[in-house]
Amino acid sequence: MLVLIVAHILFLHVTGSNNPLGIKVNREKVPFHTYYTIKDLVGVFIFLFIFAVIVFFYPTVFIDPNNYLVRDSIDTPMHIKPEWYFLFAYTILRAIPNKTGGIVILVLSVLILFTVPIFNKRKFVRIRFYPVSQVLFWCFFTTFVILRWVGTKGTDYPFDFLRKLYTFNYFFYFFFVPICNFMWDCVLLGRVISPVKSGE
Repeated sequence: MLVLIVAHILFLHVTGSNNPLGIKVNREKVPFHTYYTIKDLVGVFIFLFIFAVIVFFYPTVFIDPNNYLVRDSIDTPMHIKPEWYFLFAYTILRAIPNKTGGIVILVLSVLILFTVPIFNKRKFVRIRFYPVSQVLFWCFFTTFVILRWVGTKGTDYPFDFLRKLYTFNYFFYFFFVPICNFMWDCVLLGRVISPVKSGE
């Protein structure tokens, strides 16, 4: 982790940070030292303060209350659920009734995240130029939160339907956003999408 931090600071010092519009103008850059060092130190101190408050005053705030129950080797709990950061994957796994299909979809739900840099071919750097993508991003965020919530519920009717619906929405986002970005680039740049003629 320390190597990554040093590499990050080195690249930030050499190339500088980009501005909100993504335009590289050297005369508009802020000097690395004092601005970025103080900014990073403030962030570190805020994190350490919150971390210390949780550790020393509320150490059990993130622990599941079921962990305090007396263990019974004969009786299995009715509903076993993973930690909160695995709940979206657990929900996607349970959305497919077939075990093999569930595992394949679970692996794809993680691997599809690696396709984002490949298919992200926007002409503008910032998402503020893409209002449709902004709406879709917040829809995806809502989908992610609902997937986590549904993962804590049982297998009865409304939750089973929601599990399948939001699993579809999860994957649909990654296929639909590059198409929307391409079409929005065509609108902004004034290009017309037309088939290439065979003689050209």
